[in-house]
Amino acid sequence: MATAGQTFENPVTGERMVFNKTAHETDGTLLDIEFFVKPSSEKGLAAHFHPHFAERAEIIAGSAHYKLGQTELQAKAGDEILLPKDVSHIHPWNMGNDVLHWRKITQLDKPDSHMLLASAAFFESLYALAQQGKVGKNGLPKNPLQTVVLLQALQPSAYVAGLPIWLQRPLFGVLAAIGQALGYKSSYTAVSTSSTPDRLSR
Repeated sequence: MATAGQTFENPVTGERMVFNKTAHETDGTLLDIEFFVKPSSEKGLAAHFHPHFAERAEIIAGSAHYKLGQTELQAKAGDEILLPKDVSHIHPWNMGNDVLHWRKITQLDKPDSHMLLASAAFFESLYALAQQGKVGKNGLPKNPLQTVVLLQALQPSAYVAGLPIWLQRPLFGVLAAIGQALGYKSSYTAVSTSSTPDRLSR
């Protein structure tokens, strides 16, 4: 399970992910991850929403597009983006010619280690599957049942946009059970390329 200072490489998309702080170091209140995204990247994660918390995205270097509701927006270095609770969104992707360096911050009003650890495990699992050659160019699993197993493990932290929660929960529950019976796991451990605790001081 990812801890502060660990860096992970995605050999399929060329992205890099650094965990600055996790639930382990913040008593279940904060998840802080930085992403380095190659130019002309695909959108990656589909539109989704979080019913229990908002997210912040800080553009550190490069330029990005992101989606909030049905609106596609642009952001540049120095911009801070608020992704409100209960509003569908797509995380920043790189539309520029330089590497996009951005930071995703989830700050909870009340401690909930389980919710933050599930989010961290989801991202680490995507990189682990990429290291096994099991994701497409967009960084998502090639097998849709594997995707559902990962998404079901995220609930109630996040839900796919466009499908009501009352339908999504039982539907994903059934499909995830099938996927797990076929051997698909809800989390995977990725190989970390470095562990640098001094990043905590940033």
